[in-house]
Amino acid sequence: MPVICPSKEKEINFKMKTVIIDRGEEGKRQTPQLLENASLPDIEAGQVLVEIKACGLSTIRIDLLQELGLHGSKAPLGRDIAGIVTHVGTGVTSCRKGDEVVAVLPLDSPCSGCAEYCVVGEYDLVVKPMRVSFQDAAACIGDAVTAYTALQCMGKMISGDTVFVVNGASSVGSMVVQLAQHWGGKVIATSSSAEETSYLQNIKPQIGQILETDEALKKYAMLNQCLEESGGLGVDCIIDDGVIVFPNEEDDLTLNPARRRQLKTLPTKHEIISALAVGGRWITRQSNLQIDPPDSRLLSLKAASICYLNDTVWTLSCQQQGKYLHILRDIIDKLADGVIRPNITRTVSLEGVCQIYNSLEGQTLGKTIMIRDSP
Repeated sequence: MPVICPSKEKEINFKMKTVIIDRGEEGKRQTPQLLENASLPDIEAGQVLVEIKACGLSTIRIDLLQELGLHGSKAPLGRDIAGIVTHVGTGVTSCRKGDEVVAVLPLDSPCSGCAEYCVVGEYDLVVKPMRVSFQDAAACIGDAVTAYTALQCMGKMISGDTVFVVNGASSVGSMVVQLAQHWGGKVIATSSSAEETSYLQNIKPQIGQILETDEALKKYAMLNQCLEESGGLGVDCIIDDGVIVFPNEEDDLTLNPARRRQLKTLPTKHEIISALAVGGRWITRQSNLQIDPPDSRLLSLKAASICYLNDTVWTLSCQQQGKYLHILRDIIDKLADGVIRPNITRTVSLEGVCQIYNSLEGQTLGKTIMIRDSP
């Protein structure tokens, strides 16, 4: 039977604020809505109720929701949360009431991270050290999982590898840069603005090379600069932020302005393949990537490989649950020790999420988070 809490005086007719995404009848729209009187989630065995203090914001993956048939016309918003456990369901042993925790909500979770409360499974969270703030934990956890997955699980990165990061000042890119340097990699990162370049220049230890987008040439000369930096050998691991799939795609006026601006920062797939070293690994976030026969032949000649980065698989399957929990704990330990630091560029209240949501697409500098003060 569900357990209703967090306290006796709130058991009856308890309501909370939450933000959801209205996807429309066809499931393709993304309209944020603030619900003032949403019902408090029920707690099942093996779950805990968390009072949310901060949530990292990003656009939802409509393509994944459609593929998996999740959530219908209403979808939760926000998956990277930090907060305080207010109630513990039966059978939970990993945390207790009053613990400060950080979690990545599964893609099929019915709860929004942009809310006053949410229900979390005990194997989707880790206890947060007191010296780590709620804001830093929420801003870091999801992007660091993505970076960890790309570098270690897919890129098989080792000390001495040359790692090329597209949009290195983005929330995910900055995590990739910091983890790659911590593990002994030589990092090359791209930047599309003076602000991004300034941020990357201030990362310690210093990044090996920062490649700036050249608007006059339409693209940075990625191939030449990567080959020059690697002594003509190419780079061992490339982690993109998407790629140009079709010619002149960034000039398509049917796309929204934010998406067109983002495309102008991305390389073409041929540039990436040409920059790979022998045995190189390309980790891509472009789910609809199409490889033409000439590019496939070039990959074959280099004995190079492509991996598709989908960090949500950790929470869609329990097959490697122990490994996933190890990653979460390692990330929080590295955050506590100062090995990685999020770049929070904007904070909003729960009530302000709807106003800024549409600006999240194409954000290439830092992280936006929702912070909530206790009543």
